[in-house]
Amino acid sequence: MTDTVLARSRPRVPPLTPGRDRRALRTACVAVLAALAFGALLPLSPLTAVGALVVIPLAFGAPVAALSLMLAITVLVPFEVQDQFSAVGGSGRPGLLLVDVLLLLGLGRIAWLMLSRRLALDGPLLAATAVVLVLAVALAWGIAHGAAVSEAGHETRRVLLGVGAFMLAWPLVHDPAARRRLEAALVALGLALGVWGLVQWGFSIDYTSAADVGIRRGVDLTTSGRGSLQGGLYAYPLAVTLTWAVLVSGRVRSAPVRRLLVAIVCLNAVCLWLTYERTFWLATAVACTAVVVLSGAHARRIALRWAPIGAVGLLAFLAALAPGEIRTALERLLSVNRLEIDNSYEWRVIESRLVLDEIRERPLTGSGFGATLTWGKDDTFATMTTPFAHNGYLWLAWKIGVPAAAFLALVIVAAVVRRGPPEEEWRTHTLRIGSRAALLALLLTNVTFPAFDALGITAVTGLLVAVCLSGGRAPAPARPPSPPRPPAPGQATAPARPR
Repeated sequence: MTDTVLARSRPRVPPLTPGRDRRALRTACVAVLAALAFGALLPLSPLTAVGALVVIPLAFGAPVAALSLMLAITVLVPFEVQDQFSAVGGSGRPGLLLVDVLLLLGLGRIAWLMLSRRLALDGPLLAATAVVLVLAVALAWGIAHGAAVSEAGHETRRVLLGVGAFMLAWPLVHDPAARRRLEAALVALGLALGVWGLVQWGFSIDYTSAADVGIRRGVDLTTSGRGSLQGGLYAYPLAVTLTWAVLVSGRVRSAPVRRLLVAIVCLNAVCLWLTYERTFWLATAVACTAVVVLSGAHARRIALRWAPIGAVGLLAFLAALAPGEIRTALERLLSVNRLEIDNSYEWRVIESRLVLDEIRERPLTGSGFGATLTWGKDDTFATMTTPFAHNGYLWLAWKIGVPAAAFLALVIVAAVVRRGPPEEEWRTHTLRIGSRAALLALLLTNVTFPAFDALGITAVTGLLVAVCLSGGRAPAPARPPSPPRPPAPGQATAPARPR
């Protein structure tokens, strides 16, 4: 009798389902991994050990937040600051940045999903995996031919972030809820980018050796000009293009959201102006025009109505804030007719010829990451040894070979020309149009600036490629879901939910 009463008084614990089993196993594995990392790193660096307790659960438990954090760090945080807070090494020594850790953990999560047969290794993921292997070979090839380990690692990181971000984003862009969170993260990043650019200009932050932050003194081929804004250089055209696509869609009904988007466009347009880089101006204009063409007649009417007003407002704002900058911009724009005295043009011509010579020597394998050129010109350019080249396509072919470089470039071209399904929801459709146009801007930029070699934009590029190539069916699991377990003896079965 007593046993019967005790049995009735015990709370009933529902049996674990297969889904609960897997979630519990994943949680336990992540907890064990975080604890092991904390214990191993605590004697070496207490700060890094505490960071591991945050980053590891974030990468495995909140993939959208982890990817958004990686994008924000690469776009906004200067390399020298990232290097100071490296998880391993740093301050001039080979090591792992926080974005490296986020990338490796995220790829570990993708591998776990594949091994547990919850994510199929489809064509895009298989191709990305093959590219990762090619990049690893290019790293080893460059070091084997005498490249500095640190420089070879930096170059590998920049390209790998793009491929890795694509792999992390690929399952997320097929999940509507995750895609909404990514859209919100991009809006926040666009606002932060515009504010950060004006902060650099307003406080005259010094230009650094990494060339990714601050004001570079002087503007070529102008009689005035305080300097050119460098921090966020590659990201401003993308922020303007993506936000412009949302505005001309005419589908945003909330007035506060519209005002926020207008603020993002204006802030980033001002920052883009202050870069005084003609290539980026042209690429942004082409991308915004492409957005209007791809978005249809309604977008053309909105653009014709508001673009002139926005341009006049922007000019008025700059005239009031910094009247000398308008003159500098006009002189810089008109300098395209003075190529015979443009040192930057002559520099690129000589540099490109020398890189082509290097490509002809190793067209299939490339020279490997970290490979350098030594060149100069009497009375014009001092002799230097550099791993850098301004033409992004030539730089990539020089490092990893013509076939691999051509494949990566063609993937981006395929992303630009790919259309989504006709029944696509308007938010996804608008993001796709903006992403296609933004990638078009990057393709144009690579002619004179190496976007493939820019830490501040490669991860964003990977995300945009994933957005453009998605749109079909979501990546299927490698196996069908397991059938539900039969109810335990004495347990009533729940009625089926109506569909």
